[in-house]
Amino acid sequence: MVAPPAALHLLLSRPWLTAAQLRQAHAHLVVSSLLADRFFPNSLLRSLLPPSHSHSPLRALRLFPRLRRIIATNPFFPNAYTFSFLLTASASLAPLPHAASPRVLVESLHALAILVACDAHAYVSNGLIHAYASSALLCSARRVFDVNVSCRDVCSWTSLLTAYGRAARLHHARALFDAMPHKTTIAWAAILSAYVGAGSFAEAVDVFQEMLRARVRPNRAVILSVLAACGALGALEQGRWVHAHLVAAHGAMAKDGMVATALVDMYAKCGSLETARQVFSGMAERDVFAYTAMVSGLSDHGRCVEAIELFGRMQEEGVRPNEVTFICVLSACGRAGLVGRAREILGSMSAVHGMEAGVEHYGSMVDVLGRAGMVEEALEVVRRMPMRPDSYVLGALLNACVARGDTEGGEEVAAMMAELGLDDRSGVQVQLSNLYAGRGKWEEVVGVRRGMEERKVVKVPGCSMVEVDGVAREFVAGDRSHEAWIIDVAEQLERMLAHH
Repeated sequence: MVAPPAALHLLLSRPWLTAAQLRQAHAHLVVSSLLADRFFPNSLLRSLLPPSHSHSPLRALRLFPRLRRIIATNPFFPNAYTFSFLLTASASLAPLPHAASPRVLVESLHALAILVACDAHAYVSNGLIHAYASSALLCSARRVFDVNVSCRDVCSWTSLLTAYGRAARLHHARALFDAMPHKTTIAWAAILSAYVGAGSFAEAVDVFQEMLRARVRPNRAVILSVLAACGALGALEQGRWVHAHLVAAHGAMAKDGMVATALVDMYAKCGSLETARQVFSGMAERDVFAYTAMVSGLSDHGRCVEAIELFGRMQEEGVRPNEVTFICVLSACGRAGLVGRAREILGSMSAVHGMEAGVEHYGSMVDVLGRAGMVEEALEVVRRMPMRPDSYVLGALLNACVARGDTEGGEEVAAMMAELGLDDRSGVQVQLSNLYAGRGKWEEVVGVRRGMEERKVVKVPGCSMVEVDGVAREFVAGDRSHEAWIIDVAEQLERMLAHH
């Protein structure tokens, strides 16, 4: 009986096959006449890559050398399609911790492509750029891009642009974007995502406006990025304009679940909670992300009891909360002083939902206890955590000690942070200094400040943001770049007051 192709896929990709077993597989191929099909090896490789149900990039990479060995009577000569499949597989493996060295894998395939004169093919060139970029080898990706000028296409430009954006190399990303001969919607989405990912939200909004001026129709990714930027800036008018534009020009997209969730999040972050509610209520279907955005918005606006009630309603409607939902609702419990409810919710993560609490959830519980003045219990939670506490957890605990004036507890937390190498942030030292000052321990205050100077710990300046005529302006302590503008506004206000 001849083995079907699906069985051969599985057999040939097994790592423990002996030479005798490989000869048996070869016999099956001969009997089935599959060796006569020169497309068969590539179809085998392609069947192991997405969107195939048997998606297994590691098996595809193992299968390739075996095919070269097994097909002795009719040697398998790789072509451009072969390399495109193999490079896709290596790009899929790059982020995985158990994978082999990405550099060695991609460079080996690159060397073989050069050897068989396939490296200049568009499929191979784009595959190399993508594989190198996925392995964080941006210099190699750029070298392939620069060398293969004749076979550059939209995919080449966009792959490299996306890679620069993910690596937060905004200067390189913008230069490449500006040099693109034809900017697709995907390219606009990539540069917008790069700015948002790097926290350059004002620039992201500017890029969106530039895109509209170029008469390019935004896709969902673009809308999600610009709404995230508006939310981060607190630019309500800009966000409202994007929403209005969305409804007028892309009505169907405005009803999309992800876009509606982004609108809820944006309005809540910009202070317009009622509009966020309206968008949330108007959604045809509400998933865990929509509920989480609304719970977070309610909590941030001090409507903590409503946030907790919505969390309960979410579960009643059969929507399973995720890790972020629990962080948001625990935060609401802390603001409302509901320690018992917070304990119940944290316990339900594993007992009801089969979900292990992470460091963020323990940090939220520490914050709940700290706000309630239960510093000793908060300390005990940190001591019994199943994982190493991070700066958020210990920072919440230190804040609680400062609020309670607990010098002994604050010193213990500061010692824990020093032991874990988390005490180099200016906020930690300033909080410890404030704790000593509140108890009148001025010698200790001087010691902390002197230590900051010796270790060159720079205090992060405070900042605030104001939206005027739809433009968000940031003001940083000590920054005098806005001085002329502020003086001009102050003079206008004085003239207006003088007339009244």
